Parts: sequence; structure tokens; C-alpha cells
Amino acid sequence: MNILIVLAHPGKESLNHALCREIITVLRQEHVVVLHDLYADAFDPVLKENELLDINFLNEDIKLYCDDLKNADCLIIIHPNWWGAPPAILKGWIDRVIRLNVGYAFNDRGEGEPVQLLKLQHFFVFNTSNTSSLREQNVFHDPLESIWRNCISDFLGAVHFERSVFRIVVTSTETERRNWIQSSCELVHRKLKG
Repeated sequence: MNILIVLAHPGKESLNHALCREIITVLRQEHVVVLHDLYADAFDPVLKENELLDINFLNEDIKLYCDDLKNADCLIIIHPNWWGAPPAILKGWIDRVIRLNVGYAFNDRGEGEPVQLLKLQHFFVFNTSNTSSLREQNVFHDPLESIWRNCISDFLGAVHFERSVFRIVVTSTETERRNWIQSSCELVHRKLKG
């Protein structure tokens, strides 16, 4: 299986990076894994005018990202919750890479239902947060769930979607972080086997 992992956290010592490293170690035993570490890549998140106006135009700096997305059977996104949203660099990746004629198409002028172009069987999102679950639900209504499940996964037609949130990271213990990483690896391994 072709697996694309997109990591969006600037800190090499972060839980996000530790989780990513461990998932890659587990998955490379049986799958082809491609990593796009957006901060290490210095990914340019700014959508260009020609990308917006010409749906068939691909700037050279995003061609590899688009090709890897099109080849993926499984997409794994790892990022922190910043202000109820993905980091700006990841939002730019969404804007520039999950684009018309790469991630989806339309049979009309864009007002109807999307046509799925990707072969995604599995889509996993792993978020870290410093907001309690109760506050996230009651005050903010979990905007990341809406973004990833409703706006992106459903739009792309991913067959299986899973999202996990690890909180509260800032006060977590080494044991908690180790358990989060282990449970994530087990989840991905189990779902890809089944």
C-alpha cells in the first residue's frame, strides 16, 4: 500500500514528530511510505494567482506533492491544534495540493457534488492539543473534526476516516505520550490490515 504522511509541526522534539517517526518505522515494514514534512521542506503555503485562475496549471514546487497525493492509498496527517485550525503551512498545503483536478473534479461548474479522483482507502488525522475535550466541544464545537471529516475526508471520498486527538500535551507525562504513540501505531496497523 502507498502511504503518504503529511507532518506540520516546526519542533523536531515535539510529540508530533515523535509520533510521525514511530508510525513510519511501523509502516515501512509492510508498505511504501512517503513523508512530506512541510516545515523541513519549507513548503510555500501561498496559493498563487495562476494556480487559482488556471485549474490545470501546476507550479513546479507543488507537482511532487500532487503526484504523491494521487498515488496514495492512505493519507496520514499529523499536526497540532492552533486556534482551532491546522497550522498555516498545512492550510496552504490543502489549498495548493488538494486542488481541482488533483484531489477532486466536478461534472458541472463547481456548484454540485464533487467527483472523487483519488484512490484513498484510509485517511487518518492525528492532532495534539492543549485544550480539554470538554472545552473543545462545549466552547469551540471541535472545528478540526468538521474540517477534516466533513470538509475534506467526505469531499475526497476516503473510504475509512479516523481522527485521534491527544490532550493536554503541555502537562502530559512521558508515559502518556508513549501510550498515545503506541495506540496510534496500533490503530493504523490494525486498520490497514483489516
